[in-house]
Amino acid sequence: MYKTSNDRRFRKNKEAMRRAFLDLAIEKGYQNIRIKDIANRADINRMTFYAHYETIEDIFNEFIDDMKAGIVDAISKEDEFSFEKFFSILSDTMYQEIDFFRHVAKQSNLSVFRTAFKDTISQILRIDLKEDSSDSKEEHLILSDLTAVCIAYAYLDWLSGEYGDVPLSMVTRIAGNMLSDKLEKISYVR
Repeated sequence: MYKTSNDRRFRKNKEAMRRAFLDLAIEKGYQNIRIKDIANRADINRMTFYAHYETIEDIFNEFIDDMKAGIVDAISKEDEFSFEKFFSILSDTMYQEIDFFRHVAKQSNLSVFRTAFKDTISQILRIDLKEDSSDSKEEHLILSDLTAVCIAYAYLDWLSGEYGDVPLSMVTRIAGNMLSDKLEKISYVR
């Protein structure tokens, strides 16, 4: 579990540890990071680490939670769903740590990150039940997850270079067109 505080020094140490974690994940690989490595890179001692986190995984969990909160905050300002706006918000968030996301997309042994990316998208989107729909809640849950997989893997394949030099805007436009043709109504989870 990670801890929170509004104390400026506390936040500064957390930012330094997150930056160290993300950089070390790219340089050494996620499985090879030790608390000592993060402490050295962030220029803190090990006790400071434990004042903020219990495990290295807590840094990743906090990163995902903060990313999700930022996306939800941005989309909560929108009146209605559009794939164009959703992809814009998702892309802007990803570009903040593009090197980390590219690294994750290219590594075959980092399924925990890929799953977290897909789950984040799935938790943000919800396929609404139409009043006259005969589909069950379970069917809509499956549809939400499949939509999230489509979106996550469109991004991951672009990040890993599967699509060559194709711009991300083309990938999101194609994915958005395909999904909007198939989906009747999507709303953001609020």
